[in-house]
Formats: sequence, structure tokens, C-alpha cells
Amino acid sequence: MFEQRLEQWLVPFKTARQRAVFVFTPQSQQQRNEILAQLGAALPSPLWLSDTSGTGAKMHRYRDYLGLTTTHVVLDFEHLIHADALAALAGTVNGGGCLWLVLPVQTSPFQQRLVAHAAANASVLSADNWTAMLTAIEQRPPQFANSPPLPNRPSSAQQVVIDALLDAPNKTHVLLADRGRGKSTTLGLAIKQAQFHQPILVTGPRPSALTTLLKEAGATATFRAWDRLLREVSYHGQPLVIDEAAAIPLHCLQELLVKFRVWAVATTVDGYEGCGQGFALRFMAWLNSHFDVCEHRLHEPLRWSPEDGCETWLNDALLLSTNTTTQHSSQKHQELKFEFCHASELDEDDLSQTMTLLLEAHYQSSPNDLRLLLDDPAQHLLLARSTAEVVGVIWLATEGPIASELQELIMAGKRRLKGHLLPQALGFYRQQSACLKWTWWRITRIAVTQTQRRSLIGSKMLDVVISHAQQRAVDALGTSFGVTPEVLNFWQQSPLQEIRRGLKKNAASGTVSAIWGLGLTPEAEMHIQALASLQHIEQAWVHGMPVDVSASAHAEILNICSTILDGFCQAALPFSDARFAWWMLAAQHDKLSGQLVELLQPNTPIATLVEAYRAASRAELEQKLRVEAHAFLLSISD
Repeated sequence: MFEQRLEQWLVPFKTARQRAVFVFTPQSQQQRNEILAQLGAALPSPLWLSDTSGTGAKMHRYRDYLGLTTTHVVLDFEHLIHADALAALAGTVNGGGCLWLVLPVQTSPFQQRLVAHAAANASVLSADNWTAMLTAIEQRPPQFANSPPLPNRPSSAQQVVIDALLDAPNKTHVLLADRGRGKSTTLGLAIKQAQFHQPILVTGPRPSALTTLLKEAGATATFRAWDRLLREVSYHGQPLVIDEAAAIPLHCLQELLVKFRVWAVATTVDGYEGCGQGFALRFMAWLNSHFDVCEHRLHEPLRWSPEDGCETWLNDALLLSTNTTTQHSSQKHQELKFEFCHASELDEDDLSQTMTLLLEAHYQSSPNDLRLLLDDPAQHLLLARSTAEVVGVIWLATEGPIASELQELIMAGKRRLKGHLLPQALGFYRQQSACLKWTWWRITRIAVTQTQRRSLIGSKMLDVVISHAQQRAVDALGTSFGVTPEVLNFWQQSPLQEIRRGLKKNAASGTVSAIWGLGLTPEAEMHIQALASLQHIEQAWVHGMPVDVSASAHAEILNICSTILDGFCQAALPFSDARFAWWMLAAQHDKLSGQLVELLQPNTPIATLVEAYRAASRAELEQKLRVEAHAFLLSISD
């Protein structure tokens, strides 16, 4: 029986408290089916996730299982390797347990990277079929030099943190650690020993992620969802502990710290969702400027041995263990050299430096970014080098042109292609069909080493990108970002112009998104200049500033406004995205009177309009307004 052979083979892993990893690389669908069938029959109650509608839970729901401690995890990647799920769920496997990966039949550079690093690791077995894996198990008995002693509970490092928490209850304590280091246990034990007059509130991304903390704290802790805590004023000011903080939107986390007496915040640094290190850099800078903070770290793993081969494999393959604060030179650059490339062309050192920079640039960076950069031919990099060191990087994505048969569907809001953010956003929200026909380069991220910032490296890289894009017959260059003063200041110094700004704050970032662009051909330059002029006027209108309609409303802007309003009439755009275009046209034609005045004020709430138009719902209001807008367009076309 395979179960008995596996159990016997795993004895050394259990003794050594190491995780075993099995990587299947099937060469055909038949091999895949056999592997999955054998795993389903052999493994006792595994945590099984799949990216298909077949066996197991949905791969994209992997965060629901992060609070578990498991013995067997099966990840069925039939179509695409979800690197975030791999990094996160590997952390739920205890020492002596197994991680089983079934990779796609169609290989890719990222998949080849995983397999290559697996071949160099004694704790990872790889084979393309079930029989070959059985042979590998028989021929490669595990051998570990030492059997480390079981750690104390709590460990000495955990006890140091617990004592610090208890000794300074009025400070804000931050506990940073990788997966498996016992941070949730540490918080739970500290809460249980603390002398609070009532159960302390604890929160996190979801209750399942706090299973360990709540178990250790027992009746001394009460879970409340973080969004509920923010909404209900009666909770404000109470003591609070936050676990898995990196999975909560940063602006919401900051609001929790302002409204509550936060005793402790804990988060995973690397390997959780791949965003811990970048999160820590930004969060700690903000936290130290607002509160009396004590920072603690747990380094040694407790769920598995410090010699665990699975951790080494994932850190190396997914580049999870880069250190942004010590890796780069502090000396200012001398002469910069620029290199356009694809990530799959880089050697290990350059790839590691590049991913470190990108991680530092954006706290939501993740292992999936590495997979995308390696596997997608539409993703490109511009590297800025100072001698052998990568001191800057621009991540570029090629978008468009959109197939002609899809353009009307996108403008009508009936189709949304994966990727192609810029042409689709302008095609829909600005109803500009021309933008769907262009080839765009979207600047996904710009990153410069911390020690080299304010040296104009970012601006110099941007100039190189523009020159290179013109040589490649790219129609337009653009970017989309959450509007913050620092980021906005950079782009205001660039040749790009703002051509659209969203109306709602992004739930994750707490900022509105802006699109900036630069036309590189005469046609694109003309269109983008008109969109920029329109955007400038709209922002003045939004902020209640005077708008000189007669001077600014040249034919191109009025044409865009007519197109936008017509898009609203065709049931494509929501009213909020067409309100300014309607106001602009009404002002130009001296039709701002009566009920239309209140309707087209930028800050009139939709609820007020629903009542004024005697509508039963927002949907009914918009239907009435579409009829009115259509009549308006007919009146000004006469």
C-alpha cells in the first residue's frame, strides 16, 4: 500500500521536523489525471485546492485556509501556477507534513524555475508521472544530519516578546515574523496573561486567519471584523490586537490605530502573500511617526525545523528572502547604463535585485509578480545599472490594440479583457474608440533603491522609455496609480499628463486612481492632449473652481463630452461618470436652468436625486436620466 510506504518514508521528516515536497510535472493530461486520482485515493483528508472546477476548493480562495495547521496540502495547478497560494499554503504545513504540487502540462519559464530549484533541494522530489515518483521515493531515502529538539512552549524568544508586551501595556507593540515562527501563539499567550478588565478585542483579515491566536487566548479575547470595528463608534477607544495586518488595507489599518488603543500589531514579513516586506517598510515609517512603538521580531521557525528544506526551496525559487535595506550600496551612482530586457533573460543576481526593488516600491507586490514577469511576453523591464548594481527598474506592460470586434462591447461595458487596463479604461469611461486601436506601453511600476532616490534616476529612466517606445512605433505611453502627494509630485514633473481620475476610492489603497498618458504619434498626441484638457477642466469643476467654458471648450473637448453623454444614454456609463460631460454641454449651450442645475452639481448626492426624481432606486433614477439626457442631446443637435 502506498500509504504505508509513504508513512515509513516520512519518519525521518517527522523526526527532523522538516516538510517534504512532491512536485509533479506531467507531460500529458492522461498523466495528470492519473496523478490526481492516485493522490485522491492515497492521502488522508488533505487540504486540496484546484484552479479548475474539479476536486477541492477554489485556488483563489486560498486565504480562507491560512489559519490552519495541516499535514497534507495538494495544489492542483492545471492552467496556471498561483505563486501567492503556493507561498501562503506551504506555510500551513507542519514539520513532517507534505506539500504536493501538480503542475500544468504546458511548461513556462516560471515553472522551469520551480523545478530547477527543486532538483537542487534534497527535501523536494520531482517526477513527471506517478510511477516515477514511487521510484524516486524508493531510491532517495531521506537523510538528515541531526534531529533538532522540540522547541519549548513558549520558546525563549516568544517569552521575551510576551514579557515586553506585559511590561509596557500602554505602548504599541509590533511583532514581525515569517510564517511558522509562532507570532499568533505569542500574541494569544500574552493576551491570556494580561490583566484586562474585559475580553480584549482582536481583529484580522478573517476569523480563520486568527484560529491559533483565539485558541491560545481563550475567553480573554473576542474577535470582531475590522470593518465592523471602524463602523461602530461604541467600540472606539477600546484595547485592540491586530493579527495578519499586511492583509488589511493600509489606510484601514491606520484608521484602526487612530480610533483604538492598539496594544499589539502582528504581521508576516515574507512568504505570506509576498507583500510583507514592502508593507513593513511603509507601515513602520508611518507608525513610528505617530505612536510610541516597540518593535519585536521572531526569527527561528517553530512549526518546522530551522533546517527545513521546503523553506529554502521557496525562498530561493520565489525570491522571498531578499533584504531591501542591506543589499544596495549607499554610494551615489557614477555612470548609469540602461538595459531593456525580459525577466526571463536575467541571471539570478540581476533577477533578485530587480524583484527586491519592485517589492520595495509597492507593498502589494507578491510572488505572482515574479511569475507574470517571467511568463508573459507582454511584460518588459528597463534596468538602470551603476557598475554591476541594479539601482532602478521600470516595469512596462504592452497593452492593445484591442480586436475590432471587441471594441464596441468594451465601450458598452459588456466585455473586459484581462490586462489592457489603459485602452479599456479610456475606451469605456471616456468612450474613446481611438484609444482601443493603439499600442500602449503601461508603466506598471518605477522603483529606485532607497539610497539613490532624489538622484533623478526615475526621470532619466522615463526619458529612455519614451525614446525607446518611439523607436518601437508605440502609439502612447501611460500609467495608472493611486493618487498620493508623493506619487503625484513625481508624475507632475514628467512629460505625461493626467487624462482621467476615478471618482471612488480604491478599497485596498484608500486612494482614487488616476491615469496619465503621453501621445507618441500625431494622432495619439492630439487625442491625449484633448483628454488632458478635459480632465483639467473637470477637476476644476469637481473642486468648485470657476470654469471659463467659452475659452476652454474647443471642438475636441465638446466632442468628447457628447460621446460620453451618448455612452450614458446607451446604458453603458453610470451617471456619475457622465455628469460633468452633461454639465459642460449644458453650460456651452446656455441650458443650465431649472432642475438641471441641481442635477449637474458635482456634489449633489445620488440619494437626493433619487428623491427629487421620485425614483424607487438608483437604477430607476438612471433610467429616467438616460431618457432626459437623450432628449437633451437632440435639443442641442438641432
